[in-house]
Amino acid sequence: MSEGPKICHACNKDIPNHWVIGLDHFWHQDCFTCGVCNRVVDAKETFYEKDGRPVCHRCQTKNFVEKCKVCDEPIIGNRLIYQDIHYHYTCLNCKKCGQPFKEAEHDDIIILENGDFVHKGCK
Repeated sequence: MSEGPKICHACNKDIPNHWVIGLDHFWHQDCFTCGVCNRVVDAKETFYEKDGRPVCHRCQTKNFVEKCKVCDEPIIGNRLIYQDIHYHYTCLNCKKCGQPFKEAEHDDIIILENGDFVHKGCK
């Protein structure tokens, strides 16, 4: 970061005062916008980077995070993946006993030849 004049990374104009530093660049506060929805990203909120632009948490979750095959909601954190299909653990039920799976039971989930998920004890 230079000590000289501050130039906005988005509009390439001089920043006389009140700037944001993000993604290793200076920005006018009003130019630090989400690269997806164009909403101004507050310097205190969580944001992500895509193609050198900030992306707000809402857009990151909505557009760039895997979604559960069952409920179509974004999956944040751990998930069950089978044949490149993503699931929330609690969205899948054992085909034998009908109980939902828990993340802590990961090693006790068996996938049968037909693709059904079952608890190891229900096999």
